Amino acid sequence: MAKKLAKLIEAPLMTTDGSLCQLQYLNQIPFKIERVYFIYGVSEGAVRGAHTHKETVQAIFCIQGSIDIILDDSKNKETIHLDKPNVGVILEPGVWHEMSDFKKNTILLVLASKRHVESDYVRNYEDFLKSIYK
Repeated sequence: MAKKLAKLIEAPLMTTDGSLCQLQYLNQIPFKIERVYFIYGVSEGAVRGAHTHKETVQAIFCIQGSIDIILDDSKNKETIHLDKPNVGVILEPGVWHEMSDFKKNTILLVLASKRHVESDYVRNYEDFLKSIYK
């Protein structure tokens, strides 16, 4: 049986007139957040991500629209479809990820455990495979 790569997390959803989702350290987010960013305006057919991190843990939420995220640890692959704003996925270091099939007006919210440091990224798939099999 294939190893599950995705750890889905669900933010509590409160609805009255509209909806409110909250994410708290240790309740839903298992790491201290050092960086928050969002991705939007992605062209149809584009692929984002296509990298892994050496140390950074991320939580990705699709707060509008929908996407597919392909996760790959070199032995297992898994595709996750995100289309609910209160459901996200935790991306652990060493898991290659590619985001595709962005619907029009999709917005992703990303919470990261580390600040942006280029040396934390592995952006070439062959280098990723080499680092896994050292």
